[in-house]
Amino acid sequence: MSMANTDANQIMQPQLAQPAPQPSPPTPSEPSDAAAQEALQAARYARTGIKPPRKLDSRRRFKNFIDRINRRQWETLGEGIHRRLAYNGRDVSQYELIQYLKQEFAPKTHTTMEIVALVGGKTDEDGSIGARLRVKHQVVQGPYLASAARRHFEYARHMFVQYTAGKISEISDIPDEDERRREPKHILPPPGLRPPPPRVSIDLGQFYTDYIACINGGNMTGELQRFCKSTGVTWNGSKLAVDQYRKLMEGAFDAIDGLEFIAHTVLVDEARQQIAVRIDFIGTPVKPFGGAFPNGKQVFFSEHAFYWLEQGKISDVLTIVDWESYKSQLIH
Repeated sequence: MSMANTDANQIMQPQLAQPAPQPSPPTPSEPSDAAAQEALQAARYARTGIKPPRKLDSRRRFKNFIDRINRRQWETLGEGIHRRLAYNGRDVSQYELIQYLKQEFAPKTHTTMEIVALVGGKTDEDGSIGARLRVKHQVVQGPYLASAARRHFEYARHMFVQYTAGKISEISDIPDEDERRREPKHILPPPGLRPPPPRVSIDLGQFYTDYIACINGGNMTGELQRFCKSTGVTWNGSKLAVDQYRKLMEGAFDAIDGLEFIAHTVLVDEARQQIAVRIDFIGTPVKPFGGAFPNGKQVFFSEHAFYWLEQGKISDVLTIVDWESYKSQLIH
């Protein structure tokens, strides 16, 4: 984590609707009936020699979700979403979420999303997915004609999605609004060619737990080098020595009294040496920070971060902090 002092605009939240009626619980006979049908279907495939269709995991479901948004397939988008879900901490209906997306990805906006990093959900139908997305936006300059000049820019968006019973039940979505305002032609790419993972397997989940404990325990001066590549960390495109990376985080502790890092969601890819996390922060600002001034109130905000490791040490970090949520709690 590194909380750079940037601004962001909070995503508009839809108005809440009345909860949809919940389906009746299954009867005791349903599981055995379903198992019998599955066994019968498997026997048919075995008898005919036809290969059964591949079972969708949450990675494929997420790719389908993004593809349907890009294609503006609103009629079928809801097939992969629960009737009610959590969107950035708020309870919304499937209809409200789709209406919000329809506004953002209207036919004339020429906005699409591309997955550039994806962690989690490799084998399970359910579970969490962490994605770094490239949002590509095209602006038509002048009259909306085929010959009109067009301006292209990109910005990053980090999305964490929870699947339950094969459908989306929760979305945590943080776009880089500062990047969107600057309108760069390209976002920062993920690291290029990577060395092979270490010969001795590393439990990346435990590695990250220990890393957060080091930060929260105030032991970064003596212990941070255990977790970071000795030559430094490339954080959001900036090459930092380990001491510089440490001071970046210490600045947040200096500005926010009682700051605590809480690892809400930790996803790992052992083979690719990647970690994707949703981190929650809680504390009371005492100094100007993140584009806002303290007002004596405690704040709660989040960050979505992607880490790449080399030989078991952090080498690259791409992160987006929800600064708009942070600032809104200090304004009101």
